[in-house]
Formats: sequence, structure tokens, C-alpha cells
Amino acid sequence: MRAIASDFFATSPLMAGPQIAMLIFLAIFVLVAVRIARGGARQWDAAARLPLEDEKESRHE
Repeated sequence: MRAIASDFFATSPLMAGPQIAMLIFLAIFVLVAVRIARGGARQWDAAARLPLEDEKESRHE
């Protein structure tokens, strides 16, 4: 049974879908990683300070 299944999946056109999905995921992952890596230090410093700000500063009353 295993040989029949492996032959079917080796020649099945349905196997292109997961491969294409993996390539799309990989491309998006690389693009996001490059964008994050190219971001300036000021952007990350500001984001890192957000939890430390006073509540009065972050509220707009």
C-alpha cells in the first residue's frame, strides 16, 4: 500500500500547492526579516520605551 501511495503523491499535480505555499511563506518571511533588520535604532528605542511610560503621558485626557 505504501508503494502505491508514494507513486501517487510523486506524480500528483496536487503536490504543487503546498510547495507554492511554502515558497510564498518563505518570500514573505525574508521580506519581513529584511525590513526589520533595516529599521533604524530610533524606531526600536521608541518601541522599547512604551511600557515604561507613565499612564498620564500615554492618555489623552
